Amino acid sequence: MPLLTLSFAVFFGVAVRLAACSADKCASLGAQILVPNSTILMYNYLLNGTTIELPGTVESCGGPSLKANATADLCRFVFTVTTSPSSEIQLEAWLPDLQTWNGRVLATGNGGIGGCIDYATMQNGAGLGFASFGTNSGHNGSVGYEFFLDQPEVINDFGYRAIHVEAEISKVLVDQYYGARATKTYYAGCSTGGRQGFQNAHLYPKDFDGMLLGSPGVDWLYIVASKGILARRIGWPHLNSSIYVRPEQWPAIVEAQIRELDPLDGVTDSIIDEPTKHRFDPESLACGTGLLNASFCLSPQQVEAVRRAYEPIISASGQVVYPAFELGSKTDVFSENQENGTAKLGYTILEDFWRGAIFNNTHWTPENFNESDMDFAVSINPGQVNAAEKDLSSFYRRGGKIISYHGRNDETVTSALSEQFFTGVQAALNLTLQDMHSFYRLFFLPGMHHCSGGLGPWSIGNAQKYPYDKTLLDSKHNALIALVNWVENGMEPETIVGTKYENDIIGGSIMAQRTYCPYPMVSKWDGMGDANLATSWECVL
Repeated sequence: MPLLTLSFAVFFGVAVRLAACSADKCASLGAQILVPNSTILMYNYLLNGTTIELPGTVESCGGPSLKANATADLCRFVFTVTTSPSSEIQLEAWLPDLQTWNGRVLATGNGGIGGCIDYATMQNGAGLGFASFGTNSGHNGSVGYEFFLDQPEVINDFGYRAIHVEAEISKVLVDQYYGARATKTYYAGCSTGGRQGFQNAHLYPKDFDGMLLGSPGVDWLYIVASKGILARRIGWPHLNSSIYVRPEQWPAIVEAQIRELDPLDGVTDSIIDEPTKHRFDPESLACGTGLLNASFCLSPQQVEAVRRAYEPIISASGQVVYPAFELGSKTDVFSENQENGTAKLGYTILEDFWRGAIFNNTHWTPENFNESDMDFAVSINPGQVNAAEKDLSSFYRRGGKIISYHGRNDETVTSALSEQFFTGVQAALNLTLQDMHSFYRLFFLPGMHHCSGGLGPWSIGNAQKYPYDKTLLDSKHNALIALVNWVENGMEPETIVGTKYENDIIGGSIMAQRTYCPYPMVSKWDGMGDANLATSWECVL
C-alpha cells in the first residue's frame, strides 16, 4: 500500500475514533448533566454541515421553520437553568470536538426585549472553534407583553441576570465536557446585547475577558421611550391634525438632509459621516421654497414638528436624557405609525414593555405617552434595564478589553449615545485617552444601520450576522478576531476595515472597503485615492 494511502487511512481511522469518543462523551454528559439547578431538554452529537431543525422556535424569533447549521463536529445541549423560584432561562451550548476546540468560550446576548437565541453568532463562533453559548434571557419571543406581567424575576433575567448565569454555566459545562478550563471567555452582542454586555462588565467584571459590543442600548428605557415621544412631537396619534407629518413625507425629508450634508465630508456617497456635527433647518422644505413638491412640502405647523423631531429627549423636569435623532437616518421607528388609516406605532417594544413591565396593565396603550411615563419607568427601572453604569473600574483593573462599534446611520439607537457613554466612562475612571484605549475602543461606521446593513462598508464580522467571510478571517477585517488578538497577544486594534458586499451578501463580490478608527479619531478620505479602497482612508483627529 502506498505511503500516502496508508497515512490517509491512519488519519481517517484516528478521526473516526475521535468522533466516536466525542459522541460518547456527549451522550454521557447529556444523560447526567452536572450543571447546578439545570434540566436537560435535549442533547445530540452533530457532524459539521448538519442542518439543525428548530421546530420549537416562536414566530417572533423566526418561527418553527427556522434552521441553523452545525459549523463544526459538535455536541449540542439545550437546557434550562432555574434562576429563582419563579423564573428560569434557556441555554444552548454548541461544543466543538476537543481536537477543533480553540480553548475559548463565546457567549452571546439578545436584541430588543430579548427572548431569541442568537444562532447566527453561535454558528460563527463554533465554526471558529469557540465553545459557543446562547440564551433566551428568561422568556421565549421578542414580541409580546405577557411574559413580563406579574413576573419581576423574569424581568430581572432579561435585565441583568441571564448573561451572568450564561457566563458561569458556560465555564462549568466546558470544564466537564473537555476536562479542562477555558483559557479565555468572550462575549458578543448588539443592541440590547450591547447593553447586556456593558451592564455585565459593571456588575460582574470577572465573567469575561473580552467583549464585542455593537450599537449598545445603554439608557435602554430612554431609547425605547424616545420612539413614542418623537411620534407625539410629529402629531401622532392625531392623523388629521395640521401638525401631523405623514409617513410618506419622511423619505423626502431625509433625502434632503443627505443632499445638503453628504458632500461636506469630501465624498458624495449618500452618507453623512458625522451626523452629530451638523444641524438641519426644515424651513428649507416649507411649501413655497420649491425643494419639495406640493405632495411632500411642509406646512408651517409641520416645519415646527420636524424641527422638534430632531431635538434631544427632555425629561419632565427639563433635563436632557437622550441625544437627538440623527440626520440622514431612516425615521420609521417613530414615523411608521398608522395602519389602514388608524393610529398605531410600528415600534412595538414601547407598548410591550410599558404594558407588561412598567404599568403591569394589559389595557395600556401609548397614544397618550409622554415624558412623565418615561420618567416613571426610569424611577422604578425594572430589572435594572436602564442601568448605564459608567464605573467599569473593576473590569479595567483586571485587564478586560472592549471593542464597541456603532453605525452612524443607526435608526434605533442614536450613535451619539455611544459618544456620551465613552466619555462618561472616561470621566468616571478619570483616565487619559491613552488609558481608555488600553481597554475600551469605540469604532464608528458611517452609513451602517442598526447593528448591520446600510450603504457604507459595514461588515466587520458583526455579531448576529452569519456566515463570516472566510477570506477575511483576520484581525484587520474581523472585530471578534481583533478582540481575541488584543486580549491574548496585546495587539491593540489600531484600525478595523469594513467591507461592503454586492446586495449585502457576505462573502460575495466586494464593492468597497473603508478603514475605521478608534474614537475620537475619525475616518477621512485622503482626497486622492479611490474612495472604495481602504487604503484611501486615514485616521485623523
